[in-house]
Amino acid sequence: MSGPEQWGDTVDRREYLAWGYLRRVIEASRGDLLELLWPGGETSQPADVVDVAERIATRDTGLPDGLLQATANRYCADPRQDAEIARRRGMRLIFPGCPEWPRRLDDSFFSLHGAGVGSDSTVRGLSTAPFSLWVEGEGRLDRLVQLSVAMVGTRAPSRYGREVAQQFATELGLAGYSVVSGGALGIDRVCHEAALDCGASSIAVLASGPDVDYPSAHGPLFRRIRQHGCTVSEYPPGVPPARHRFLTRNRLVAGLALGTVVLQAPLRSGALNTANWSEAMVKPTLAVPGPVTSAGFQGCLKYIRDNRAAMAICAGDIREQLEPLGRGAAPGEPELPFGKTALTLSETMVFDACAIGSEAHAGSVSDVQAATGLSGNLVMRTLRDLEKRGYVRREGSRWIKAPGTR
Repeated sequence: MSGPEQWGDTVDRREYLAWGYLRRVIEASRGDLLELLWPGGETSQPADVVDVAERIATRDTGLPDGLLQATANRYCADPRQDAEIARRRGMRLIFPGCPEWPRRLDDSFFSLHGAGVGSDSTVRGLSTAPFSLWVEGEGRLDRLVQLSVAMVGTRAPSRYGREVAQQFATELGLAGYSVVSGGALGIDRVCHEAALDCGASSIAVLASGPDVDYPSAHGPLFRRIRQHGCTVSEYPPGVPPARHRFLTRNRLVAGLALGTVVLQAPLRSGALNTANWSEAMVKPTLAVPGPVTSAGFQGCLKYIRDNRAAMAICAGDIREQLEPLGRGAAPGEPELPFGKTALTLSETMVFDACAIGSEAHAGSVSDVQAATGLSGNLVMRTLRDLEKRGYVRREGSRWIKAPGTR
């Protein structure tokens, strides 16, 4: 069996193939693997991926038992085969540290675990962050997700559900949004096509290998998506879809986007699983109301009734939830002076609740939420926007006021 030392004659080549090896032998992701790659959890630091791959390939008994068992039937894989498939198709493998890696994913899973969502969560599916992704298409993933919305729903929509999905996806696409969805029948397809038809980009997150178009009837749709966006997969070439992979895929749909909209969903629906991930990641989550007599909308109606999703009756409702704060105060909300700029009242409340550097045990999201009384959704949106504007910075799980802004 070949190992990393035989996979390439340059450091870059060995590292690339080591990532490909891990992508082949690991099903989706694992917490013990992430800890080996990034001790302490800081993915901005280089991962010793060649060493980790070699330890798995040589069955190092110092590895966690669960990791050895999970790779027992796959550790002999040769990543050069996947690399050749990728070369022929024009696919690329990205991972933290690559220019194309979307930082939003790191932020999404940071929020997820900061909220206490772990392996025993009621959210169905794997809650571990991805460590690499296969991408195929003309669009750069990191740029496509900067202004993006996840649009999901049932595979068997009503005429009303289709019309609303098409209208919302078109209006959001014309406003510059990329549409993220799962490439499935029904609502997914309507939203992908509506975005592409109006000249916008779309991202399809697959529950199969990057070269496996599922459903097969959507082959032409996936080709269009790759021309004007990209397809994304956590699985290596040739891997078929499976039920558990759809649940695992849903966390990526929610994690890549600014927020999630459920266009139509019955009480038992994979779309609601995506909404659960969005909620757990403290992101805006919306649902479209439908007839109370329709079984196909009972999931949406329940989430709206239980205040788990905001009601979306037009594309403007979605934009109001997703777009950055600070573009102006809401009607009736005063703007407060802050140096050369102005912060809204909500922004000032969140800023005031952030820690000063020496306050070692203050500044967590829960601290800010307790101090302000604002919803977790609004707190996270505000913190991220204040970070982009240079008012606060994040250190581990704490949010700290930037020097000179106190």
